[in-house]
Amino acid sequence: MAESSLKKLYVQDVEDWQSDLSKKRFSNKKPAVQVIERGIILPARKIERLLYGGVCDENFNFVTGFSQRPNNGGGNIAICINRSYTVKREELIYLDEDVIFGGTVVGHFGHFLVECWSRLWYVIQNPDLKTKILFIISYRGYKPWFDEFFRLMGIDTERIIYVSKPTQCRSITVPEQSQYNPRIFTKEFLIPYQAIKSRIKPGEHKKLYLTRTKFAEGVQCYNEQYFEDFFVAHGFEAISMEKLKLPEQISLIMGADEIAATMGTLTHWALFCRPETKFIMLTRTHDPLDYQSFINEASGVDYCIVDASKNFMYAHRNGAGACFLGANKYWKKFVADYFGEQIDEYDDALYIENSLDKYINFWVEKYSPADNLNIWVYSLKNMCERIITLEKEKIRNRPLLAYQTHVGNRGWQSWKSEEQFSNALDQRFDIQAIRIDFSKPFHEIYYSVYFNAQEGWSEEVSTAKMAGTTGESKSITGIKIRLDEAGASNFDIFYRVHKFDGEWTPWAKNGEELLSGGVQLNSVQIKLESKK
Repeated sequence: MAESSLKKLYVQDVEDWQSDLSKKRFSNKKPAVQVIERGIILPARKIERLLYGGVCDENFNFVTGFSQRPNNGGGNIAICINRSYTVKREELIYLDEDVIFGGTVVGHFGHFLVECWSRLWYVIQNPDLKTKILFIISYRGYKPWFDEFFRLMGIDTERIIYVSKPTQCRSITVPEQSQYNPRIFTKEFLIPYQAIKSRIKPGEHKKLYLTRTKFAEGVQCYNEQYFEDFFVAHGFEAISMEKLKLPEQISLIMGADEIAATMGTLTHWALFCRPETKFIMLTRTHDPLDYQSFINEASGVDYCIVDASKNFMYAHRNGAGACFLGANKYWKKFVADYFGEQIDEYDDALYIENSLDKYINFWVEKYSPADNLNIWVYSLKNMCERIITLEKEKIRNRPLLAYQTHVGNRGWQSWKSEEQFSNALDQRFDIQAIRIDFSKPFHEIYYSVYFNAQEGWSEEVSTAKMAGTTGESKSITGIKIRLDEAGASNFDIFYRVHKFDGEWTPWAKNGEELLSGGVQLNSVQIKLESKK
């Protein structure tokens, strides 16, 4: 039975999520409006990886574009426009009209849904204005759903111009952004969403699971079918949003009492929910998502965040890798609290085999030998090393100790379990950084590295954090490692380093300083010995 209020976290990194969700992003500030006489609107151009364009004065001095920061610009370089460029006067198109700058739009549904309407509060609050509204497109090109959303806001699309060439106007009215995602928003931010909701009748389905299982684009998520089937078995309607017309999608969200979905664009639909709607958000990686924290505050939904990740390879919510989802201890606790049921952490066992095959095939296809043998081999080797390490933890029935080094010209190497050499002894690649993991929630481990006589020891860091540097070609020549009080009462931790001169240092233990005498290191070995 669902609780009367959610607002709960079932996640690995509770402190990070709590910190992010506790930020207050609402601002009472009233967005300003300025008028640029003879202003120029420049379409987005990519120059040295950055986007240039936006509104500038008649002398091409930058006025505004799109930013995720309220003061000094910056943010996602694929979206943000924080500087202008110049063109020859004869290249300008002259529009002898007073116009409104509607903002920057992007052809990514999730970003468009959250970030691209921040100037339209002014248009909606001034319905008697019939002036043209000019937009620029930052990336992924024009999408038909731009106009669909604007029509639903009550904006006549005959007024809209998507600027494709530098255009000078008689004047440009520039409403200030009503949000700087994911940092602050004003009450005006919600005006476009309210305008749309006022024109659509809420749907009748009360419990929805928004599925990605039929969606072929974006980050690949494997084993989501388990979650879809679970929620359907508990009375939720499985909905593939991309198969519905836009008004139907919005209607469903507006009418629902309970919604569940994997975190990302689907959970951004919270902006169309009633404030009391219960929204169960399943994370695809362990990392907090500040965009979603922003949306949760703005929408007022009664959210619950559940860590559904079973990733054992690289994964990132924006692409590059793939996500492997499944039943874990966080999901088990959520199911017990929300549905009053006791399940096993491996409740998804019947689903795993097929999903795991697809997950592995993703990596084989992504890094096939024909494309890049080294990366392909590294990825699979890293996966195998982690599986072996987990097996050792199970056999030993004690906390898992694993470590990973960053070496010159090769980057981060695969994780090693205790007593393994971090790197091959016959390769002369200097170690520049290290991460050491000692299974949570059992113990913490603390460590720092030594650079040289001038810089000395780095700041001590704790479990799984990086000690050292990357991208600075700075070798380390020493290390010291210690366990927390609880760990030290059960174990001694020993460590030694292999030097470029082919020699191992003697073993050091329990926080002792271990130095190589200034000789570069190419391998580290760490082990535990029980005191019992």
